Amino acid sequence: MITNRLLGPPPEGETGNLNLPWSCAIYSIVNWMVAFSDVEGIQTLCMKVLPVLLENEQHRLTANSAGLADVVLRAMVMFSESAQLHIASFHTLVLLSRPHGGKEGMLFHNSMTAGGIFGGGCHGKSGIAVMLDSMRRFEDNAALLAMSCWALVNIALVSDQKAVLVKLGGIQAITNAMYRHPFSAELQFRALFALINLVIPSVEDNNDNANVDVDGDGAPGVAVVPPRQIAEGAAAAAASIQEQLGELNETTEKEIIDDLVEDVASLVVRVMKNFCSSEAIINRACLVLHNLSLTEDYHSILLWTPQCYQMLEWCVANYRTDQVLQQSATGTLHRLQCTLSLNEDMRDRFSQSLRTQQQQINLR
Repeated sequence: MITNRLLGPPPEGETGNLNLPWSCAIYSIVNWMVAFSDVEGIQTLCMKVLPVLLENEQHRLTANSAGLADVVLRAMVMFSESAQLHIASFHTLVLLSRPHGGKEGMLFHNSMTAGGIFGGGCHGKSGIAVMLDSMRRFEDNAALLAMSCWALVNIALVSDQKAVLVKLGGIQAITNAMYRHPFSAELQFRALFALINLVIPSVEDNNDNANVDVDGDGAPGVAVVPPRQIAEGAAAAAASIQEQLGELNETTEKEIIDDLVEDVASLVVRVMKNFCSSEAIINRACLVLHNLSLTEDYHSILLWTPQCYQMLEWCVANYRTDQVLQQSATGTLHRLQCTLSLNEDMRDRFSQSLRTQQQQINLR
């Protein structure tokens, strides 16, 4: 291993080559983490260094071929009570799951997650299950939850991964974090960002499981995994996930989302009211409501969610220069208005609801 060369003096007693290519850093860190898998301090220190390297796309490819994601997830399982290690782990996973050539939240078939690196078995659990377990265990740690929600943004870009995330309770984990930390701007922003994709049931796409290109630069220290082995690993991961889901395999994403729409809508409106001066948060909140409104069955829930309609109107009036916000908010309002126009009884009830809400505001 490269580790042996770097930790100990060379046999000749002379200093070795200190001008190693940058790619060696990833391999060295992976070797250290594997060699000292039972030392929490080394695991945490390595993962605190990794984000600097993983900002580079080529290094992310190298890390993927070296199996870094599995090493990180195993550390999370082994040191399940270390909040600092889990925060560092989530930060590493944020970058590992970033789409190639893109930014957070952009849908790419060649993202790190497309090869199934978050689905493999890790001490009997899928990577997604490990992450959600961490969110539940550290539900009072706002910093950790914010970082975990950030990681979920990119993991949810691949429809198969998103389906597993929803079925294992990903939306509930996010809404629980939002509920427990209502005034953490960072957490609310990341949580809303994650919900944007999660509230839309996935469309089946056979290309989502396409293999990730493997970096075959032949650098010493870590064997590069051939594409065939990646495909076999992804297939094994899929089988493992199906086994873990059990009865949830028969439950569709939409059935799960149907049960959660009311909670999601009310939490989003609460965030909009708490952070009405933050354009970034309001922007993401409007996108979540917009995506909910794409499902006609959810229109009545949005209409009966207190202050939802009014907040959308307020956003349109107060953030005129944000084109994305304008399009999402006006699109949502238009869909809701179309639904009201087709149902006179619903329209009358909605008008009465608005009057009642206004009276309650006046009495405060």
